[in-house]
Amino acid sequence: MFKTLSRKSILHKTFQVGGNTLVSRLLGLTREILQMRFLGIGIANDAFNTAFMIPNSLRKMFAEGALTAAFVPTFVNVYKKDGTKEANGLMTLSLLAFESLVLIICALIMWKTEATLRLFAPGFSTEQIATAVPCLKILMPFIFFISTSSLLTGALQSAHHFFVPSFAPVLLNVFYIGGILICLAKGYTIEYLSWAIMTGGFIQFLLHVWMYIKLGFSVAMPSQESYKSFLRILAKFLPCFFSMSVMEINLIIDNVFASYGSVGTVTLIKYTSRLMGIPLGVFSTAFSTILLPHFSRVAMYAPRRLSFYILEASKFILWVTAPATLIMCYLADDIFLTLFASSSSKFPLEIVPVAGWMLIGYLIGLFWISVNKILLTLFYSFHDTRRPMYTAIIATILNYGFNFVFFSWWGGLGIPFATTLSGIVQMLISLYLLNKYHNFTLYIGKFLRFAMRYLLQMFVIAIPAFGLYKLVRHSVETFCTSQWLQFFMMKSFGYWVWAVPVILIYFYGLYTTKKFFKVKLYFLN
Repeated sequence: MFKTLSRKSILHKTFQVGGNTLVSRLLGLTREILQMRFLGIGIANDAFNTAFMIPNSLRKMFAEGALTAAFVPTFVNVYKKDGTKEANGLMTLSLLAFESLVLIICALIMWKTEATLRLFAPGFSTEQIATAVPCLKILMPFIFFISTSSLLTGALQSAHHFFVPSFAPVLLNVFYIGGILICLAKGYTIEYLSWAIMTGGFIQFLLHVWMYIKLGFSVAMPSQESYKSFLRILAKFLPCFFSMSVMEINLIIDNVFASYGSVGTVTLIKYTSRLMGIPLGVFSTAFSTILLPHFSRVAMYAPRRLSFYILEASKFILWVTAPATLIMCYLADDIFLTLFASSSSKFPLEIVPVAGWMLIGYLIGLFWISVNKILLTLFYSFHDTRRPMYTAIIATILNYGFNFVFFSWWGGLGIPFATTLSGIVQMLISLYLLNKYHNFTLYIGKFLRFAMRYLLQMFVIAIPAFGLYKLVRHSVETFCTSQWLQFFMMKSFGYWVWAVPVILIYFYGLYTTKKFFKVKLYFLN
């Protein structure tokens, strides 16, 4: 029996998925710090990042993006109306069709590896291409294991199981980090790291298969209805591919332009986008993941209520992302100084301000990109894949144009701002289309009133929080008389020992003073 999720259940599952994602992103941050120590800012890191980006981007676009968006609503309907047997038949047919396509893509890229790298990084030197080729050949089958896991994830989420899909990236990061540590200890090359990542993808695949069977699903002969359902998935897949993949496509475009920059620009683009991806993945992606099957059910019996959900979801996203953006922008230089420059001589100090501005460029788009994820779930809950596809195509073309202009003006510094600007345009177009073609009521006035109250609250609470930050910083500088200890507490990992509690106090102040500033949030009531 299918039931819609309550507010408490949505929040609980968002925290469950977000908690696992937080662990995964923190492990990912650890991974990036260790990778910087292993490869530094240079040819090897640029080459490996591009080689890994190709299967990883395909994973996010093909597997976790388009495939999930096209598959989940259809699978939910089949499971609800026709039961487990028909759902099993649909899963079997989908696995056979999509994974055969994935294997063909893997074979083609492994056959034409150098040409593929030239497409994704046309500005690379011969040495960078030569370094990336063996890594890409090892890593390409990674997409097969991950895409299969993503299809199985659709079944798990339909049964309200979110733990394994959200834990899988944690497991993958463990293998990634383990591979870097072994390479550092033994002096191995990046090819060994590539094999470690491949192994993590395979174990993740096995974990999804185990949970799929444990929940009562199996392999079954497809029926006539299975083929009809599969055709509906295919009809949605191509539009979903463009609309769900716009962020990854934009990052690929960013990589293309970055390859023409100085050595290390590709690596900086990767690091800054991943740091922005911490709050994006921990909250926004988790929230939209939980809401997709929920919206699919609400659209069946109370579609007008979705207008209310879009307002409250946008308010909730602003409530989380606005202070995260403010804090990370203010601490941008400190983030790179304490996490990367202090831990590796291969990250020069003069790069810190450049990396900080790149991070700010991405962070400005955090709210807009987060809302885009929610808007996509709304389109898909109505089985509308055509309009978000057009929107994504427009956003991608704009991103290329903005990159062309900004890169010519500011070099690598302009790339993140181009991506952010295209994300803002995409969100505005999506809102317009929802209003015009799906009769959504856009509560713009209510949202703006909420935003004004919340920004006032943020400003007021920021005053004592900033004062506390300065006080603690001065105290640490004063009482840490040892030169080594002062370096550790101010310019290395020890900085976060005292900075994180101050940040948490700020967030706690925002939470506890909501009523005083009349900041009302549906999902927190």
